[in-house]
Amino acid sequence: MSDNFDELAPWLERINQQLDANQKRKLNRRISTKMRTAWKRRIKAQKDPDGRKFTPRKRDQAGSIRRGAMFKRLPKMLKTAYSSRHAEIGFSGRTAEVMKVHQFGQTIKPNENSKPTRYAVRETIGWSDDDKKLIINEIKDFLLED
Repeated sequence: MSDNFDELAPWLERINQQLDANQKRKLNRRISTKMRTAWKRRIKAQKDPDGRKFTPRKRDQAGSIRRGAMFKRLPKMLKTAYSSRHAEIGFSGRTAEVMKVHQFGQTIKPNENSKPTRYAVRETIGWSDDDKKLIINEIKDFLLED
């Protein structure tokens, strides 16, 4: 799925013109909160937006496979921000730096004494078809309530 919502743009623009700033803020809050919940569930299930499982971790230096889910505490660190003009979902600080490496599969030196390590792409943030449907349904529900 594409990362944009071009086909929804005219529809969303008409809605945008009809809502006041307070209504827009409420709608953005509602959408960002629901999206955060959906993304938390997906990250916890170790799946990318397309529904594929994350690439398994490599063996550690001793040859044993690391146990437990990757990014176990990560869903708790997913943040939202919203106003009448925007809604954001993402990570901040050090978590954002670590997630960028995994999101794009970058090569970094984990510490100054180690050799550069290439990390597999593990897309935690991104839009799925279900996300698009969720946004459309939230907008419809919001408009029917007011």
